[in-house]
Amino acid sequence: MKRTGFSITLVAVFALPCALRSQAGATQQDSALDNLVHAHGYITAPLGSLGNVVRRGSGPMDVLLIPGWGFGADVFDAFMRDNETRYHMVAVTLPGFAGTAAPPMPAAGTSYGAQTWTRAAEQALAALIEKEALRQPIVVGHFIVGTQLAFYLARDYPQLVGGVVIVGGEPMRFYPSRRDSTHRTPMGIEERVTGIDQYVAPRWFKTVTKQTFDLKNYAAAEYARDSARAAALWQASSDVPLPVMIRYLCEYMAADLTADFARISAPTIVLVPAFSPAILADPRQSWVKPFFHDAWDKVREINGRIAVRVVPDSRVFVTDDQPVAVREAIDSLARQRIRVR
Repeated sequence: MKRTGFSITLVAVFALPCALRSQAGATQQDSALDNLVHAHGYITAPLGSLGNVVRRGSGPMDVLLIPGWGFGADVFDAFMRDNETRYHMVAVTLPGFAGTAAPPMPAAGTSYGAQTWTRAAEQALAALIEKEALRQPIVVGHFIVGTQLAFYLARDYPQLVGGVVIVGGEPMRFYPSRRDSTHRTPMGIEERVTGIDQYVAPRWFKTVTKQTFDLKNYAAAEYARDSARAAALWQASSDVPLPVMIRYLCEYMAADLTADFARISAPTIVLVPAFSPAILADPRQSWVKPFFHDAWDKVREINGRIAVRVVPDSRVFVTDDQPVAVREAIDSLARQRIRVR
């Protein structure tokens, strides 16, 4: 009974507040589902490939754009069009998003802590920088997954990265350890991975229905100020097959970047969406402030070289709501890179 209670608590900690909103209503599970594998007949892409690559612009500064969880390169169309003469931009789609094929699922029993898909995507991005002969590009990481990949590139390939701009991203989930009744001790990597591997993935995500997942996912209004644009973005995310979304999400939640943040030497600017007073005051969206605002305060304590700026009147897609702020951040890092040279 004690073990069962512990597993239920872990599911509550990870699954409901994660990228999933706490909302009224019962959680719907279907024991016939297995969201941890691809649907029968799903055609996969080789592990280590990218879903799509879009090149645009003739400017002197190279920029690599990595969209976040559930989105493709096309979400940056407007930003790239408006900055064609300013930058040479390469935008990617991670495999499995925006109608592209995902990699095969890892072998049964592979830990989410192994970051199988995420690390393969990182290596593919590093290879792309070299193949495209990008000259220490400013890497723009978006939302979740895109944010982590930008930091991984800066950590593992510092010679390839000229700077990092994070737009609308979460750094990581800072959870309190369930082993400390005072909740003062942060959850370590071992406890985090165990929670995902043994409880959250097999006991919640595996059998959650698509309707419930969509209901508890990010709300459209959290994506962009324009309601039509927000609705389109929400639908694009919802269109991604559930096993693909879950695989990327579980790898993200199983990651602990605490030590990685300390190792980042590339100049970095984080553009935090301010959201709206209504969103921040809504108890159903009480996770927004700790995950998007407070978490970056903890990152600054780890590495004071990471600059964090809250962008007024913006949502997760800062590139849509406040494109000038994104452009200014890229230009600022580009000037720093030139001075260093």
